[in-house]
Amino acid sequence: MSEARPFLRWVGGKKRLAGVLGGFVPSVERDGRYFEPFFGAGSLFFCLRPPRAVIGDSNRELIACLRRVRNRPDLVWRHLRPCLALRGERAYIHARSLFNRLSDSYQRAALFIYLNKSCFNGIWRVNKNGLFNVPYGHKDGVAFPSLNDLAEVSRAFRRAKIRVGDFAQTVSDAGRGDFVYLDPPYPPLNGTAFFCHYTKERFNRNDHARVAEVFRLLTSRGCNVLLSYADVPLVRELYKGCRTIEVSTQRYVASHGRRYEVSDLAIMNYTP
Repeated sequence: MSEARPFLRWVGGKKRLAGVLGGFVPSVERDGRYFEPFFGAGSLFFCLRPPRAVIGDSNRELIACLRRVRNRPDLVWRHLRPCLALRGERAYIHARSLFNRLSDSYQRAALFIYLNKSCFNGIWRVNKNGLFNVPYGHKDGVAFPSLNDLAEVSRAFRRAKIRVGDFAQTVSDAGRGDFVYLDPPYPPLNGTAFFCHYTKERFNRNDHARVAEVFRLLTSRGCNVLLSYADVPLVRELYKGCRTIEVSTQRYVASHGRRYEVSDLAIMNYTP
């Protein structure tokens, strides 16, 4: 069995909740597929290790990195290894500038991993021109993936189709017997403003309403759908009548980087 595990940090990632959420997942039918259109770090995917999967994300830099790791983990490691010796903010800013100048390549995939691990709180934020602009994280003892880690991830990805684009497109061919896990960017705790700098196209209030529409569409097709979300009034309203389970977790809030105990929601269209 693969020992693959998440190799990236991701805001809103479900590393702490993957075991709990995995307990809500129904047994996939023999020909069923696993869909995850907001992949991020893929904590639930690596926890479940589905035999057939379709994973995707609208973050093109993320998907380019995943595909490079799947195709040639050794080449990604060849470029990542020198990054392990980089120290300090000046080296980080140089690497960030180089990343923003490069086109898709194994070197850029390695820089993606380095920046993701070294930036402030693992945030992936871009400006309106699509350039990564997160500051240095000033964190000691950064844990980078090894060559073996990347090789295990590559093996796990060989069982999956990796798509880039809007979440609705990624699940467009999901049907009866398939399982779909939706984990969109969260609204903040007050439920009024939205973190929307995940891609240059942003992710706004209308997109959150579209997620609810896709949830209902997938339900009508006979898919089993699990959605994880922040427990805020807007989400409660969008999914009124759905089976909802509160789960406790910790989340970083605001620029001071403190952890808060918060309640998330596991929303599903089936009985777990």
